[in-house]
Formats: sequence, C-alpha cells, structure tokens
Amino acid sequence: MSLAREEPAVRPSPSRALATTAIVTLAAMLGACAEAQPGSTSAPDRPRSTPTASATPTWAPTPTISAGATGAPGTATPPDGDAVELVPFETQNGTMRMQIPADWTVEDSSRVAVDVEGRQRWDNTVSISDADGGGIRFSDGQWDNVGAAPSEVSVVTQSPVGHGLAATAWWQRYDESFGAYVALTDPDDPGFAFTLEGGSRILSLEFQHPDAFEPFPTAAAAEEYLRGDAVELALDLLATVELTGDDDALPAGVGVEHEGTTYLPYTTQNGTASFLVPQHWRIEDASRRGTNRDGQEVWDNSVALYLPNGNMVLHYGDMWITNLIEEWEWTLGEVRPTQTDGWQAVSWTLGDSVPNQAGYVGVSLSDQGGAVRPADNVCSENLCRSFSGIPLDVRWLDDGLETTDDFFGSAIEEQLLTAVASLETHHDDATRMPW
Repeated sequence: MSLAREEPAVRPSPSRALATTAIVTLAAMLGACAEAQPGSTSAPDRPRSTPTASATPTWAPTPTISAGATGAPGTATPPDGDAVELVPFETQNGTMRMQIPADWTVEDSSRVAVDVEGRQRWDNTVSISDADGGGIRFSDGQWDNVGAAPSEVSVVTQSPVGHGLAATAWWQRYDESFGAYVALTDPDDPGFAFTLEGGSRILSLEFQHPDAFEPFPTAAAAEEYLRGDAVELALDLLATVELTGDDDALPAGVGVEHEGTTYLPYTTQNGTASFLVPQHWRIEDASRRGTNRDGQEVWDNSVALYLPNGNMVLHYGDMWITNLIEEWEWTLGEVRPTQTDGWQAVSWTLGDSVPNQAGYVGVSLSDQGGAVRPADNVCSENLCRSFSGIPLDVRWLDDGLETTDDFFGSAIEEQLLTAVASLETHHDDATRMPW
C-alpha cells in the first residue's frame, strides 16, 4: 500500500542530552579504544597500588629479601643468594594483586572483550617477565586448556595460598617425556586453569622459564629443575597472590555510568567505528568478508545488540549497499547529536496508518535532523552506515511500558539514544581487514 508522506508530529519534552563533559569523555574513550595497543613497562613504573572499592587491602612497605628468607607469603627466596627487591603489582581492574621483583618487566594486553555469551567485560592478560625470558603469566579471559592428556602426574612441592588454591610445582608424563610446570592450582588436581568459589571465570596464573620450555627426558631431570632456585623464587611470588573474585570489576575510566546504566565501548572488527553498549546487553557480531561493486574484497560489519530478554533492539552495519525505505507516518521523539558532525540519534514511533506496525517504536541514526523518518543509511564519500532498531512494540522493549507515550522519556529510550549517539567513526576504508 502506498501512503502519502506526512510531516512528523513532535512531542513536547525536555532534552535529556548528555552533559558536555560526558560527551567529551565518551569521545576520548571511544577514540582510545579504537587505537589501543598493549603496553610494556618495567615493574617499578607499573605497580597499581590504588585498589578498587570492592577490595582494599593495605600494602606493606616494599621489602628487600636477602639470603635465608623463609619463603612465607610476602617474601621471596632469591636465587644465588642475591637480594630481590619486590614491588606491589595489581591488574588494571584490581582483581589480582601480588608482589613481583622490581626489575621484572610488565606487558599488559588486557582489554574490554566479548565473552562466549556475547556480553562485554574486562579481560586481564598480563605477562611479568625476567631478563632471561621467563616469568609469570596471568589471564582471566577466554582461556582454553587444550593439550595432550598426561599419563602420570607427580607433585614435587606445594604450599597453600588461600582461596582453596596452592602454589604448585609438578611434572607430567607424556609417553616418554616429562613436562615440568609451576602454577596456582587446585591442590588435588594440578593444572593450568582454576575457578574461584562463586565465580564464573576460568583463571590461569603460571610461571614459565626457558629451562622448561622443552620436556625433560626423565622424571629425575624434571624434578631437579622443579627444586631449583628459579622455581623456588616463583613459588614464593605466587604465595603473595590475592584474588578478589569480582567477575565484573572494571578499571577506572573504562565503564561509563549514565542514568543508572554502565556502558562499555565496542569497536567494529576492522575499526571503522566504535560505540557504547550497556554492559548487560548481548552482542552478536556477524561481520564478514564481501565484495563491492568494483570487485574489491571488503569487510562488511554487521553487529546486532540484544536485550537480556533476547530481543534485538539495535543493529550497526557499514557497507556499500543503500536500502530504499518507504516514507511512513511517524512521530518524532528526541534528536540527539552523535560524535560525528551532522549525524544524529533520533527516537520515533510509527503512526496508526502504518500497516502491521502501528505504534511501534525505535531509535535510529540519521543525518536529517529529524526532518524525515530516520530509516535509511547515512553515507560519507566512501562508506554507508546504518545504526538503528527494527520497529518494535514497546512491551518487547520493556514489559512495564504500555503505550508509545510511555516509551518517550523511558529508561530504555535513553539507553538506545545513548548507544546510537555515542557512535564515533574512525575510518571509511571498507577494504581494511580486521587482521
């Protein structure tokens, strides 16, 4: 059915646009997210001694450990009788803390990531290395324990460290070779991964050393290494570990709190754009390789955002194709500028004359300032983008809403507007691949 175009009605309501300071913060954070690279620094410049509000242990003065140290938690037995100066270290979100040698180097590639259920979180990945190329590796992200099954396991030395865990040195037999390992483990089942009571994450904290990169020919050789100075020091360092068990902790400045919702930045796989997503929403990224009209290989981004109830509410895409959308009767809600000049996030509801979708609502990206229904793509010279929700009944968004008037000014409208308005573009090169 062909419908005549009607001018949109405009609801009278106060603007709920983000404050200027919040917009500046979002822009800076999203831009940094798109270009973030792992950092590398020496330990004395890196320690994070300001814990999060969820766990606030008090660090003792930095110790200098000399020969004859007992190896109790908070001390380290040095190899070759040399003194070892220790400094405190903690992950960016404060979930793991330990003492490390002052001259070891920290490489931190931790980041916001999407878990297997499609929800964003902070994943820690940290390497703390000595001058010989060995060191401690910590991860609480997407950790995969894949490898050959050992035929025999023997614990050489073990000491409890709290959390129901132990600092463990053990060897495993694989056919005719013997692997030697040092890690934080379940006392009764040495391995490279563990969980904390009440937590959902799989963690790994292990020590690696060049002398043990290759398996040993005999159990005796593996055991000799595991009783050596390097492993003794590593076990003492592992004994200083503290774990908060907070699966959702975020570093300061990473999450954005706005009207009771925490948002985290998401960047498309090839870096064309980034935007904020409520942390409790689910992300499904179906981006893939494609071909443009000139026969070039391009990357087509396709990112769907879902509420916890399973309903898709927004979709971001950038590609060469522009869709033709019929101009239906509609009512304009709020117009809010995005991080890209001339583009807006616009909320709307469809009119009674729209077939099968009367009264449905949504929020979309626009470059028309609310002058026409924002249902099409917006384009730069080289790339077209869309960021919008399919028309939905208000009860699909929130079962506490009854009418379209309830949608305007609601918490869900604010979340949708905030997500779309946070859109920041970084480049328009569709031929740039993610890897």
